[in-house]
Amino acid sequence: MKIKKIVLTAFLIFTAGLLFATEFTVKGDKYDITATYDDTSYPGEAFFVRLTIESHKKNIKLNIKANAKLSGKKTIAKADFYYLQPDAKAKNVTEMLVGLPMWSWQAVEDNTKITVTYSINDEEESSFELPVTIAPKKYPHERIELDAKLSDLIGNPNPEKKEQSRVLNEQLATVNPEDVYEYTGFIRPTTGTRITSEFGQTRTFVYSNGKEAPSYHAGLDFGIPTGTEIVACGAGKVVMARWRIVTGYSVIIEHLPGFYSIYYHLSELKCKEGDIVKKGDLVALSGATGLATGPHLHWEVRMNSVCLEPDSFVKNYAYQPTEESIE
Repeated sequence: MKIKKIVLTAFLIFTAGLLFATEFTVKGDKYDITATYDDTSYPGEAFFVRLTIESHKKNIKLNIKANAKLSGKKTIAKADFYYLQPDAKAKNVTEMLVGLPMWSWQAVEDNTKITVTYSINDEEESSFELPVTIAPKKYPHERIELDAKLSDLIGNPNPEKKEQSRVLNEQLATVNPEDVYEYTGFIRPTTGTRITSEFGQTRTFVYSNGKEAPSYHAGLDFGIPTGTEIVACGAGKVVMARWRIVTGYSVIIEHLPGFYSIYYHLSELKCKEGDIVKKGDLVALSGATGLATGPHLHWEVRMNSVCLEPDSFVKNYAYQPTEESIE
């Protein structure tokens, strides 16, 4: 695509949880491309880029292949864009989205950027760069003392536990480009507000025999009574609803390609694998099953297998237009 003009602007989006976003526009002879993104994010969160591709001609089918790479001194994350409306490609305006996750221990670097590479209708590949900032963020540390039962649950080798871990990791690494269910802000899965363990905490497990081992907390723990209703944080497909040795009764919901929410230590399942759920639908009751020192909900979010701060998605993370922003 022959590029005529590139424009970089900042603008206000009046939606809950998001005030500023950056807009980058490439003006071409056949297509205009606008990238909307937040130019600052934190370790343990993700950069999202939303592409709006507009053809100068009406009613032509846009076949777009695009990917994004977040890099500093080396590549931090990379992923393919997916259509926000997979079945509606034959129109002159097409929208795509990508998320680039960062582990909570990602170091702050200078000169970080997102490189977007794309091809439209099999034309020559083009690219542009979006300068971004990874801001510093510290996560706390905690020590957890385990009784003999929980020490055995973690320490003793178990082939079934190993197989369950393999199945879990395989599922969380699965990216289905057509599976687009939810790209508006999440809600918390419980009305409980007492947080007993923060996301990103480094941990020291103290076993009953006095030995210690390092660990990492991949989600957000809510201290709530057994039997509390747990709802889906967003619309999606239930890809796991079963018992696991370490996490007890467990639910996993797919929201976007490679993007999952996770609910652990449940007392009862209220959904089954294959169910399509809406935001706010009842999926389980809280409990203390598996590796749990008391009743609570472990809420986790993963993108492309990377654990992310769940509360960072309780906002308009995909820059979805609302009535307020349109006005």
